[in-house]
Order: sequence, then structure tokens, then C-alpha cells
Amino acid sequence: MSSRTVSARAALPAILAASLLTLVACSGSGGGKNASDDEGPLSEYLSSLSSAETESEEFYERINAKREELVAECMAGEGFDYQPNSQNGGMSTLGDDGIEWGSLEFAEQYGYGIVDWPGLAEMEQQSEEYVDPNQGYVESLSESEQQAYYEALSGPQPSEEDMAAMEDGTYEWDWTQSGCYGAADHEVQDEYGSAMAAYEDPEFAELFESMNAVWSELYNYDDPGAPSPNDDVAKLDREWSECMADAGYTDLVSPQTAMDGLNEEWNTLQTPPEGTGDDLAGWSGPSDRQKSEFQQREIEMAVTDWKCKDGIDYEQQVRTVQFDLEQRFVDEHRAELDALIAKHGADQKKS
Repeated sequence: MSSRTVSARAALPAILAASLLTLVACSGSGGGKNASDDEGPLSEYLSSLSSAETESEEFYERINAKREELVAECMAGEGFDYQPNSQNGGMSTLGDDGIEWGSLEFAEQYGYGIVDWPGLAEMEQQSEEYVDPNQGYVESLSESEQQAYYEALSGPQPSEEDMAAMEDGTYEWDWTQSGCYGAADHEVQDEYGSAMAAYEDPEFAELFESMNAVWSELYNYDDPGAPSPNDDVAKLDREWSECMADAGYTDLVSPQTAMDGLNEEWNTLQTPPEGTGDDLAGWSGPSDRQKSEFQQREIEMAVTDWKCKDGIDYEQQVRTVQFDLEQRFVDEHRAELDALIAKHGADQKKS
């Protein structure tokens, strides 16, 4: 991976991305000797649900244009003006500097990519240049009218129950409760093609649900800080942990816990101190010194992490385990997978 893709609005529901895209993401190299770029057996099946078109910037720009027109029509029906926003969505693939994500060179320059990464400067510039065509209109409304505007646009504010569900991962998005954006997103779903149609097909609901077994065998979702349920991966994690401890990084159960700890620390640095309230005029986030000191520690840990993985060929061995689990799933569900691709395959049929 040598570039990062960002989206102002989620193009697909998160659950679809998790079901279809995690397979590919988990196959990528994250340090150590470069693993094969070959897809796993299950990833190969699922890759047939998308086409080259769905990976292009033009594809998402077209869908966003249609979505924004639908939002404008919906808002007019609610009694509000809304100018379609060409910047409010789509996909932007940022430039990179030729450094592969997960490589030693990347770790030496960017660490884990928490504070900085290739293309960040361009993304920040785009953000600074962003102009909401509806800002002037919204500011002309009274406070109560603004509240009604935003509720018509995006639906009511999440309840305490919704917030709790978001935190524990049980929240289910309901387009009927998400205002004009929700209605527009629902109407353009068919534009996404085979992947969306496949996931929403009741015939294959149990198949997609059963795919979770592949990942629950590798990762402890209930307790990310606990060892992997897979004995082979747990053994690799112990070897990696011993190597990290020898370098001064103790109490790390797995490579994920190393990155998670730094991410939590960075999030804390970016959180306004208690008592700041809504007035953030006197707070501008982490100081340059804090950023520099954090990134130096991030780089040092990431480099050590990479070297410890490299010493035991961690990534390739985990990939081997993953592919074995995928093959087991394919062998057990081949007829269902063949039926899925025969019905929803975008570019080719796999037998």
C-alpha cells in the first residue's frame, strides 16, 4: 500500500466494507519481509463483486453528484434551500512519495502514520480550501431554523442509546432516521453495483454473517488486548512481544496493541482539556513540541516493531494462517460462494 484513500462521506455502509474489504486489507504487508501480493482464496471470490470502475474517482464523483441533487430536491420539499455540494463526497486518492506503507522506510520516516503520512499536506490544503456553498444561507437562518435545517438534512441528534451503541459496535444505521442525506444515500445504493446488491440479497445473508468466523479465529474482537485465538498466531505474537520487551517496550501482547496504545495517546493529546467547553479560542491542539516528541517516539517504536516482525517473518506466517482459514471457509461454502458470484459477479465468474 503506497497511498491512502479518503472520503468525505462513506460510500458504502461500514458493515459492507467490513465484510468485503477487510479480507484484502488484512492481506497487506504491515512490516517485516514483504509477503506475497497474492489474494487469499476467499478474497479472490469477493473481488469478483467489484469492478475497476468502482475504484475510480470519477465513479464516486458521479454518484455524489446524483446524491447531492437528490438532497437538494428533498430539502426543497422540507422548505429549505440547498445547493448541491460537489465537494461533499466522492473519493480522493492522495499523492504519495513512493514509500510503501508497512515498509521499513515508511516506519523510519512516518512511524505508523499516526501524526503524518504521505499526502497529509495535500489533504489539509483541500480542507482549508473547502467552501460550503450553503454556509451563507444557513447563517441567515435563526437558531431554531438552523436546528430544523440540520435535522431535515441529517436527521435528529443521536440519543444516549445511539451513542452507547456506537461505542460498543452494536449501532445499526437507519436511513429513514437520517434526513435527506439518508434518503439520498438509500436511493443511490444501486449505483454501487454488484457488491451492494450481493450484501443486501437475503439469499446470502447467512453466508456473509458466517464470514466473521474467519476473523474471529485470528483476532480477539471482544478483547483486542488479549492473545489471538489461533495458536499459531498467538505463538508468533509471543515471540514478537519478547523481542519488543528486549528493546524496552514491555507489556505489549501483539503488534496491534502497540499501535492502539499510541493511537489512544495521540487522541488524548488532541482532546481539549476539561473545562474548555465550547470556547476553544485559547486551545489549538498539541503544540509543535508535543507533536515532534510524540512522532519521534512513534517512529522509534514502529522501527523496532518492524525489525521484530522481520526477524520471525511475522507477516508471511500470519498470511499463511489467514489463507489456510480462508481456504477452509471456501471448501465449506464453495457452493454458496459460486452461487453468489454467478448471481452478482461484476467482471467474471469463478468456479
